[in-house]
Amino acid sequence: MTIATASSFYVEQVRNVTVLCFTVRVLNEQNYDIVSEELLEFVSLVVSERPIQVVVELSSISDIDDMGLAMLQAFQDSIDDAEGTLVLCRAPANVLSKIRQAALGCHCCRTRGEAVWSF
Repeated sequence: MTIATASSFYVEQVRNVTVLCFTVRVLNEQNYDIVSEELLEFVSLVVSERPIQVVVELSSISDIDDMGLAMLQAFQDSIDDAEGTLVLCRAPANVLSKIRQAALGCHCCRTRGEAVWSF
């Protein structure tokens, strides 16, 4: 069930897991300000619920640059600071490779179901 929509993603609730699905095609310097602001608003909403369990679906992301990686890291840090858990899923191979090279430390799952059931 969709519970919120922003210009760069929508949010669904699956069991007690919040699933964030990006709708943008890239996470990069050009959309950094908009996406970061929306993610910050999302964090302020999700931290009021316990447990904080967030899955980020990356299937729509075709490319990510250093700013996009920094954005994901800051998002993960915000969830961690709130004592929550974040899991990435469905990242295309090139995006997953960049995430691993950057050593973000995010747990990555191949499927959405696997990510949701990992909690």
